[in-house]
Amino acid sequence: MIGMTQVLRPELRPLRVKRASISNLKSVRAAYDCARAIQREQHAPIWPDFGDDSILDEIRDGRLYRVSDYGALTGVFTVAYEDGAIWGDLERGAHIYLHRIARSEIRPQARLMESVITWALVKCDSMRRDGLRVDTWADNPAIIAYYEMMGFELIATRRMSNDPRLSVHYHGLELALLELPLASMIQPD
Repeated sequence: MIGMTQVLRPELRPLRVKRASISNLKSVRAAYDCARAIQREQHAPIWPDFGDDSILDEIRDGRLYRVSDYGALTGVFTVAYEDGAIWGDLERGAHIYLHRIARSEIRPQARLMESVITWALVKCDSMRRDGLRVDTWADNPAIIAYYEMMGFELIATRRMSNDPRLSVHYHGLELALLELPLASMIQPD
């Protein structure tokens, strides 16, 4: 087991991570709207408007999580336990994949990423997974550098095909694939 309550910055109390519920639909949509606004400002590829049915399916499947600070939504994210569509031959079924991490406009400066990563590393440890994986746009060096600052290593870049397992907004994008090994984060008790 990981011998800490906060992996990245032990002096900070982690935000609460819980599975999203159907009652969170409006706030999840607001977080995605905030993410799209940031993407437009940065002239980055823009996420599509994820429909209510898609969001509700992720909630029912237990893959959509909300992050809160004293009850106020800080952000949302989804998890997957395999991702062959994006990771291709690098997929080994040994990681937790973090997707669509979106902050809330209400609490933009909260420690969203640290809390998501801490939660996911503890989950990796309990599931005996090797670590975390994320993907992001390969032509966004600032976000890649941010993930590297958080401990992730750039594993590869990959141009996405028109794979029917992927949302259309992925088709043709070049993605940076990053990994954070659990072993690199374990601290002795």
